[in-house]
Amino acid sequence: MKNKFKILAVFIVLAFSLSIMSNTYSRYIADTTGDIEMIFAKWQILINDDDITSGNTTSIDITPVIIENENIAANKLAPTSTGYYDIEIDPSNVELSFTYTISILGNEDMPDLIVDRYAIITEDTNLNTLVPQTISNNVISDSLDFDKTISNFSFEPFTVRLYFEWYDGVNESMDDDDDTSIATLNESVSILTNISFEQNLN
Repeated sequence: MKNKFKILAVFIVLAFSLSIMSNTYSRYIADTTGDIEMIFAKWQILINDDDITSGNTTSIDITPVIIENENIAANKLAPTSTGYYDIEIDPSNVELSFTYTISILGNEDMPDLIVDRYAIITEDTNLNTLVPQTISNNVISDSLDFDKTISNFSFEPFTVRLYFEWYDGVNESMDDDDDTSIATLNESVSILTNISFEQNLN
């Protein structure tokens, strides 16, 4: 009987000792909450000085330049007219790589009003030697990489110049009656152009 009591006593003392040790160590445990601040990469793009990165679809009016023609009133459109319009892109407040895509949707009522060439204009571009490129499948797209190896790197603003023409010739879609009708019914015409930007995070 005495032996059984001793064993039981040992277990009781051991349990009590563990309890004391646990309380002792708990005095050295503390909780804290800290604010870990992380700054978001900048994502602000201006199109012709308008901020288009609010998350909503926006509409911007862009004024075209119609090339002077001695047979057509100044700044007026007629068959054979040519001109261009500029999309000024300012990504200087962007801190990550991105892709821009410009889709030429045109004007379904005027299939002969076509946009078929473009040029990229930067601060260093010599406009006198500018050579427009052909637009493939009505889409212009390019990816720009953020260069972390350059201290204080920032993207430079640039302009995409789109050249249009009221085509009048072989294989034209509109005949003379169509040309006359569209000019009679409408005081102005628009070329629908969609511009989108996507962050390159991979």
